[in-house]
Amino acid sequence: MSRHSLSPLFDPRSLLAISDRPQPLMITLPPALRATTTEIRLDANQRITLPSPLCGSADPKARPDLAVIKVPRAALRGVLETLSALPPRAAIVITHEPSDDDTAFCRRWAQTHDCMLLGPHSFGLQRPHAGLNASVHPRLARLGRVALVTQSRSIMAVVMDWADDNRTGFSTVVSLGAEAMLDVPTVLDFLVADPRTDSIALYLEDVQNAREFMSAVRAASSVKPVVVLKAGRAGQARTSVRPGAPAETGAQDGAVSTIPSDVVFDAALRRAGAVRVRYFVQLFSAVKALGFAKRPSGRRIALFANGSGPAQLALDLMGPGGAAVSPAELNEITRVELAGALTATSWVDNPVVEFSALTPDACTKAIRSLVADPGVDGVLVVLSPDPDASMEAVAQALTEVAPKAAKPVITCFMGDAAMRPLRRVLDDAGSPAFRTPESAVDAFGNLATYHYNQQLLLQTPPPEPPGQSPDLTGARIMIETARADGRLTLTTPEAKALLAAFHIPVVSVVLARSAAEAVIAAQQIGFPVAIKIDSPDVERKSAVRGVHLDIRNTTELVTAYHRMLANAHEAAPNARVAGITVEAMSSPPGAAKVAIGVARDPLFGPVIRFGTGGTRTEAVNGRGVELPPLNGFLAQRLMERTAVWRHTLAGHASPEALDTLEDTLVRVSEIVCALPDIATIDINPIIVDGARVLAADTRITLMPGMALPEGATASGASELGTIDAGATAYAHMAIHPYPTRLVRHAQFANGAPYTIRPIRPEDAVPLQTFTRGLSEHTRYMRFISTMRELSPRMLARYTQVDYHRELAVVATVWEPDPERPALLHEVVIGVARYLLNPDGESAEYALVIGDDWQRKGLGIQLMTTLIEAARNQGLSRIEGFVLGNNGPMLTLMRRLGFQVDVDKNDPSMRQVWLALQTDRGDQQPSR
Repeated sequence: MSRHSLSPLFDPRSLLAISDRPQPLMITLPPALRATTTEIRLDANQRITLPSPLCGSADPKARPDLAVIKVPRAALRGVLETLSALPPRAAIVITHEPSDDDTAFCRRWAQTHDCMLLGPHSFGLQRPHAGLNASVHPRLARLGRVALVTQSRSIMAVVMDWADDNRTGFSTVVSLGAEAMLDVPTVLDFLVADPRTDSIALYLEDVQNAREFMSAVRAASSVKPVVVLKAGRAGQARTSVRPGAPAETGAQDGAVSTIPSDVVFDAALRRAGAVRVRYFVQLFSAVKALGFAKRPSGRRIALFANGSGPAQLALDLMGPGGAAVSPAELNEITRVELAGALTATSWVDNPVVEFSALTPDACTKAIRSLVADPGVDGVLVVLSPDPDASMEAVAQALTEVAPKAAKPVITCFMGDAAMRPLRRVLDDAGSPAFRTPESAVDAFGNLATYHYNQQLLLQTPPPEPPGQSPDLTGARIMIETARADGRLTLTTPEAKALLAAFHIPVVSVVLARSAAEAVIAAQQIGFPVAIKIDSPDVERKSAVRGVHLDIRNTTELVTAYHRMLANAHEAAPNARVAGITVEAMSSPPGAAKVAIGVARDPLFGPVIRFGTGGTRTEAVNGRGVELPPLNGFLAQRLMERTAVWRHTLAGHASPEALDTLEDTLVRVSEIVCALPDIATIDINPIIVDGARVLAADTRITLMPGMALPEGATASGASELGTIDAGATAYAHMAIHPYPTRLVRHAQFANGAPYTIRPIRPEDAVPLQTFTRGLSEHTRYMRFISTMRELSPRMLARYTQVDYHRELAVVATVWEPDPERPALLHEVVIGVARYLLNPDGESAEYALVIGDDWQRKGLGIQLMTTLIEAARNQGLSRIEGFVLGNNGPMLTLMRRLGFQVDVDKNDPSMRQVWLALQTDRGDQQPSR
C-alpha cells in the first residue's frame, strides 16, 4: 500500500549530494533521477547553503528522499545542523575515520528528524539497476541478483575491486559503517522484500541484539538463501549487546556448562536457516551455488569425471573432516546404464570416470542415469582439458541437461585459458560452474547445509511438549527456596525435584544431614547405594572426593560418610555443606552415559548441549549444541549430530530409550523457556540402560537478580498458567517459542465449536485450500486483486511466522475429509495477522473470513485476539488499510473502537487505526 520505510535510501526519487569534491555518484545517475538531484559543495568555511526549493521540487517544504554526505569529519556536524531545516528522509554519511562521538551525534540527529541514516564511517551504498553509486568506489557494480551487506568498509572495498575483475554482479551493496541507526536486521528486512534480490551475502563482525538478528535472518532465509561470513572465530570479535537487548548477559563465572561463543553462533545460524562459510573465498562460491542450483534433499554425491585424478581429489574432500557431503552408493540399475553409455574401460562405480575422449552424448546419458538413482542427492561433474575431446560440445550438452535435472548438478571445469570460457557458458545457462574441485565440493556442502538448516528453520516448537503439563508451581518453589536462602545454586534434591516437575525421569535422592539420617535413607532405598556431597559451593563433586559409589552395608556407609565430609572440608574449607545425598546405584555395567546441559550465552541466551556423559564428557562443538525451543524433530537432529550417537546410541539403545532421551531434551527446553531464572543446568550422567533412562546427577544454577514477572506468583497463579507476562515471557531467549498461550476454544451462537490458535508451518495446505475457496469479491477485498491462490513463496511467508515480529492466528473447525469421509481434518475458516512496522511500536493488521463463516461474530473474535496480543506486546497502536467500499469491514472496525480516516495517498482507501495504550490515547496514525 505504501513505500517501504527504507525505499528513500535504496530507491530514492530525489537526491541531495553534499561533498567537498566531485563524487562518482553523479556519473551513473539516470536522467530521471539526475533531474531531481541537487549537488552542493562545501564553501571555504566548510559549510553549506541550502537552495530553495531542493531537488527539482516545486514545493519549498518538500523533503528530499536521500542525502549522500561525503565531507571531512570537521564539517559533518555543521552539515547535519544545516540540513535540520529540511531534513532528508534518508541519509548516507561516508566518513573515513571512526568516531564514537560522531556516531552518537548522528544517532541523535537522525532520531530527532525521522531520518533513516546509514553510517557514519560507511563506505556507502550501490544499487546498480538504478544507476545509484552512493559509495566511495569509483565504478558502479555490474547488475546481479545478489545483495552484499557488510559491517566493514574495508571488506566492501575489497569485494567491489574483486567484482570488477570477476564479472560479478549485485542487486545491492551496502556498508553499514558505525550503525548509528541502520543495522543488519533493518537492512535484511528491506532485502527480503526486494524483488531484485534473490540471495544475500552477509559479512559480520558484530551482532548487537540476538533476538532482532535471529528474527531478521530467519525471515530472510525463509524465502532467500542467506550466506554469512563472520569474523572473530578466535574469540576476538567485537560482539556486544546493545542496551535493551533481550538476551540476558553473563552466565555465572565458573559455570560448568560453558560453550564457546563461536559454537553458539554456529548453532544460531543453523537454526536460522542460513549457511555459514569460514573463509572469504567461500562467500561468493556459496552464493553462486545457492543462487543457481536446485536444493538437494540429502548429502550423497555422485562424481562424474574424465580422469581419475580430479575425481580422487574431489573424493578426498568429502566425508569426516571435509565438506558436509559424502560419496553416494550407486545401485545396480545405474551401474548397468553407465556401462552401456560409457566405454569398456570406464569406471561405473562412484566415482564414475570415462578414460576415453568424452562425447556430449555419453556425458548426457551418464548425468541422467546418476540423477535418476534414488541413492544420489546431487551430481558433481569434474572435467579437465582434453585435446582429443570437444570440450565446447560437452559444455553445451551440460547446459541442456544440468539446469533441467531434478537434482542439483554442479560442474567443475579445471583450468583457465581454455576452460574459463566454458565455465561462463554454464554460468550463463543457470548451472554453477567452478574452477577447482575444492570450491565445487564446498559449494555442494553449502547446498546440503542449506537444505538441512532449512528443515530446522521450519520447526516452530511449542513452549511445552504434548502430554503431561509441568508442575510450574513446584518448580518455582524450588527456585524461590534457594533465593530465600541467598543461594544461586539449587541443592541436589531441589534440582532433581525441579527436573521431576517437568516429568524428566530422575534417580530418587534423599538428603542426609547426619550419619543416622544417611543410614535411614539407605535402608529405605535399599543397598547398594551411592552417596555424594551436597554443597552449593562445590561445582565438581569429584574434585573434593565427594562421590562414593556401590556402598553395600551400613558399616561402609558410615565410614564413607565421615571420610567424605572430612575430604570436602580439607579440599574446600569455605564451602557450605548441607550434608550428603543418598541414592540407589543406577549405572549397571554396560549402561551408556550421556549428558544434557544448558548454558547462558551472553548474547543468544540459553543454549542446550548434548553429548557423552560421565567423567569423560564429549568436547563441546557446534554439532552437539542447539538453541531452544526444541521439539521432537530438533531434539532428534541434535542427538544425531553427536559422536555419542554415532558410537554408542545408534544401533545399540532401544527405541524406547531414544524416545525418552528425545523427550528429555524437549523437557529441558521447556524448563529454559518457562523459567528465565535458570542460568545453567548440567544433567550428568544420564543413564541409558535398555529401555530405562534416568538422570543420575544434576546441578542447576540461577541468574543473579532475577525476579518474578509482573502478574506471576510462586503458586503459579498467573493469568496464563505459566511464567508469562505477554511478550516479555520469553525475553531471555533468542528465538520466540510458539505462543501456546493464545490457543483457545470457542463456540458459535448455534453451539458449533471452533478453535483460534497461532498459525503453524503445517497449515500451508489448509491455508491454500482456504484461499482457493474464497469468492472473487472476498479475495478482492482482502488482497485488492483477484488472485486465486497463494504462490509457494507467499504460503511459506504466511505460515512460517516469527512470533517476535508478527502474529498470525487462524480460526479452524473439524470437518469430514472429502477423500476419506470417515476421518476428520482441520479446516481453516478465517485468518488474522499483524506485522510490526519498522518503528517497532505499531503493527499493521489484515483479516479475512471465509464466505460461509461471515456474519457469525468470527471477525470480532479474531481481531480481539490480535488487539489483546498487540497490547500485551507493548505496542502503541494497530492499523490497517480497507477499501472504502468494504462496508462490512469498516463497520466491524468501528465496533471495535477503530478510527477510520481517508488515506492521504489513495482516496479509495481507508486507514483504520486503534490506540492500544491508555497513556497514548492521542496517538495518531503512523502514515
